[in-house]
Amino acid sequence: MFFARFSDAILGAVLMVGTLVMLFVIIPISVQLPKSNKVLALSPDFWIKIIVWLTLFLGINLLFQGLRNANKAISEAEKAAIEANLSHYYSIKRSVLMVVIAVANLFLYYFLIRWFGMVIASFISVITFTLLCGERRIKIMVPLATLLPVGLYYFFLKVASIPMPLGIFE
Repeated sequence: MFFARFSDAILGAVLMVGTLVMLFVIIPISVQLPKSNKVLALSPDFWIKIIVWLTLFLGINLLFQGLRNANKAISEAEKAAIEANLSHYYSIKRSVLMVVIAVANLFLYYFLIRWFGMVIASFISVITFTLLCGERRIKIMVPLATLLPVGLYYFFLKVASIPMPLGIFE
C-alpha cells in the first residue's frame, strides 16, 4: 500500500535524479561543444538541455503533487478501490513480451532508417508503439504517426538546418 500511495512521488524523485545525472554528468561528458559556435540555438547541447530542464521541472512537480496526494486521508473504500485497480495490471510474461517488442521495434527503426528514411521509419515505429501502448483507434494512430515524423523532419530540416536521411527517396 505504501508504493501505491507514494508511486507518483517516487517516480518524480527518480525522474529528478535521472535528469540531474543527465545535466551534470552525461551531457558534459558526451556532448562536445565547438569553440567557434556563436549561435546558442545551434549548439549541440542546446535542445538536449532544454528537454532535460523541462523534464527536471516535471519531475519536481510530480514529486510535490505525489507527496501532497499521498498525505491526504484515505477511507477504507478508497483503499479497496486502489487495491482493485492495482490488480488489473498485466502479467509478468506479458510485460516482458511488451518490453521485448519495444526493444525489437527500436532495432527495427534503426535499420529501417537506412532503407526508407527517417519519416517512413518513424511512421512505422510510432504505429508500433501506439499499438503496444494499447491504442486501437485508427483516427488517433494515423494522424499521430503522420504528423509527428513529418513535423520533426521539417523542424530539423528548415529550422535547425540538420539534414535527415531520406533512404530510397534521396
